[in-house]
Amino acid sequence: MKSDVVKAVFQDELERNQRLVLRYEKELELLPKGSIFKRKIGNQEYLYLNYREGKKVISKFLGKIEDFNSDELQAQLNKRKEYKQLIKKLKLEQKELLKTLK
Repeated sequence: MKSDVVKAVFQDELERNQRLVLRYEKELELLPKGSIFKRKIGNQEYLYLNYREGKKVISKFLGKIEDFNSDELQAQLNKRKEYKQLIKKLKLEQKELLKTLK
């Protein structure tokens, strides 16, 4: 009886964990990827967003430093990094829960 209750709790935790992973993965699709890069050309400084598509590195022009507010973009990039770390932790937890349930 006791083991059935414990097993049910672990199963519920596993399902909750899987839902969270799916939710964070959907959020990742909406957030930009890469990092902000400054490039100086002449006397002007410009911002670029660098990211990978397969094996290619893409540099997307954002604008002049004084014209472009990079704080919001940096916040989104930080949120993306945070979500990736959370997904990694959740997947490790899933592995442990699956071991326990077997």
